[in-house]
Amino acid sequence: MISLLNILVFILSFLMLITFLVYFHELGHYLTARLFKVKVEKFSIGFGKPLFQWKSKNGTIWSLGRIPLGGYVKFFEIDNQKNDVFSHIKNDDKLFTTIPVFQRMLVVLAGPIFNFILTIFIFASLSFTLGSYKVESIVGTVVEGSPADKAGFLVGDKILSMDNVNVSDFNDLRRYIVLRGDTDILTKIQRNEAKLNLTIMPERMFEKDLIGGISETAKIGIGLSEPLVITRLEYNIFEAIAYGYNELISSISMTGYYIGRVIKGEEDGKQLGSIIKIATISGKVAVDAINENTPMPIRLRELSIRLLTIGASLSVALGVANLMPIPMLDGGHLVYYGYEAIAGRPLSQKKQEIGFQLGLAILFTLFVVLTLNDISYVSSIFS
Repeated sequence: MISLLNILVFILSFLMLITFLVYFHELGHYLTARLFKVKVEKFSIGFGKPLFQWKSKNGTIWSLGRIPLGGYVKFFEIDNQKNDVFSHIKNDDKLFTTIPVFQRMLVVLAGPIFNFILTIFIFASLSFTLGSYKVESIVGTVVEGSPADKAGFLVGDKILSMDNVNVSDFNDLRRYIVLRGDTDILTKIQRNEAKLNLTIMPERMFEKDLIGGISETAKIGIGLSEPLVITRLEYNIFEAIAYGYNELISSISMTGYYIGRVIKGEEDGKQLGSIIKIATISGKVAVDAINENTPMPIRLRELSIRLLTIGASLSVALGVANLMPIPMLDGGHLVYYGYEAIAGRPLSQKKQEIGFQLGLAILFTLFVVLTLNDISYVSSIFS
């Protein structure tokens, strides 16, 4: 039964998550711009008519729009002013267009970098406070006729690496193979005292994920050993930061690998999603957490952990997506400024406008495709 509480939790969890991620991204642009003394006219979370706004001492208008699905930092521009522009510049404030090109590149790059920093901070905080569990990747069972069986895996084998990437933990193993269905993987195992190399091709399949939607995955047909070899790991502050950094690199690698396969035509891209899928996942996870049969403090703690984990992953995705070399995204601006740095002059205004129009068309096409993916995913939950 759908209750008012569930609806509120569903909506608020998504809005809080997306608002926080966008705020942190734009904060990167803002703080770096102010570091170079660039005058910022407006810092907005959301679009449309402001629900409320206030003006800080340095002249920046801070705003919360009615449509909380994005945000922007607007730099002071000459064209915005009816009177003498310099009367609006106080102290040693500068125009964004007048600072050196490498500083402009840093301002643009700061948004995605802040997303990556946020990911490290979240994973580091969770590992420092909660620790983590390592399940040794020792083969307990081999399904007859499975990829593992065909590759020659035996019960008791310990998987050490795949394509020279360490996967001695079952979580690492799962994350590595999940996007590599129908792809040969060179696997190093330890069998008794010997170390062997086996080639395995995970089987691509589609199945229900944790929230009930149909997602693509891949399996090799092995089970955990009995009894499980589980090690609880605790981290000091420096080890936690290192853990967060490794999680960031792993997430970027997985995201980049999948997007690369889509570009090369090796994937159909149906695992990519946008706002609807994000809202569905965050909302469903939050509702499930709040409805667990446990005391409310424990439910709120579990809710926080789940949303933080989703937020860390989404923060990586937001950073990577914005670095794509598409005009209108941060990556597109970096291409323009990179050209200016090399050529010694900016790209002509006409060519920039053509690029922005092309970028708008690409983004609109992506929006349509991703929305169709979202609809397909959400409908699979109720099928």
